[in-house]
Amino acid sequence: MHTETNTPREGPVTLIHHAANCDRQAPPNSLSAIKNCLSAGAAFIEIDVLPLADGSFALLHDPNLAEDTDGQGNAAQMTRDQIKNLYYLNDRSVTNEKIGFLEGAVDLLAQFPNTHRLQLDFKPFSPLTESALQNFLSIIEPVMDRVQVSSVADWALRALASAAPELSLGFDPLLYLDLVEETPRPDNIPPFRVGAYGVLDDHPLAAFQWGSLGDYFKARAKALLVLVPHAYEWYIRAEVLKIALDAGFDWISFLHDHGAIVDGWTIDVSQPEHIGLAQFLVDHGIDELTTDHPSKLAAKLNSDTIY
Repeated sequence: MHTETNTPREGPVTLIHHAANCDRQAPPNSLSAIKNCLSAGAAFIEIDVLPLADGSFALLHDPNLAEDTDGQGNAAQMTRDQIKNLYYLNDRSVTNEKIGFLEGAVDLLAQFPNTHRLQLDFKPFSPLTESALQNFLSIIEPVMDRVQVSSVADWALRALASAAPELSLGFDPLLYLDLVEETPRPDNIPPFRVGAYGVLDDHPLAAFQWGSLGDYFKARAKALLVLVPHAYEWYIRAEVLKIALDAGFDWISFLHDHGAIVDGWTIDVSQPEHIGLAQFLVDHGIDELTTDHPSKLAAKLNSDTIY
């Protein structure tokens, strides 16, 4: 079984502004939210990008328009013209902010050269076509050196790595291994099975208990690494990282040894247990933490931070 000693961090922990939610005044992922973060001097911002049927890219988290907007239907099956006049919801209320698109986010980033990175969390619900891929790369080209594309879709990341080797990529293994939550998982989102080790995992390695929990995590980490050998960063649910660490497998050190950095998501500062979880991961060498409230989290951590 792979075990690691607890080693001090070198350098500050980076705190990521989840969905550009700096002040919670603007709808998450909206152009106003992005501008608020940029104007406040945020160094690292994450937003969601959803491909549409015509090769456009909307700033949305969920394909179900009713989740984020005053519209109805599956955005992934619609065109830009079909959704461009919809308005975002904020705390379930309709706002006066129209849906934003990737071009607007890129234009804003270009106006703020001191922002270190805009993380585009790519939400593909179908294979990435060649024309959509080229359109995406064309849009981000002016700011590509300050953009990172993260995704749960390993197939999209491999396509991006092949088309633009210089683009920074991040992988979230959410569709392959995840925490069992009280809230029911959507029927069409894998993994579908609770494996023998108590986490959601459809892989044969989770079909029965063949070794310790630490052995299992080590084997799964190796298998997942094959999917995205070009990923510079891994985005792993913070609770899953802790389960692996408690079991004796240091997934953070494992990825460091393979040339990647690690982000733990998503830290909710309103939950005391999340503050303890964040500090636990900092003490074990986590590079980044994604949170809705970077300034509040920074004040509670025993570590230097940048955000």
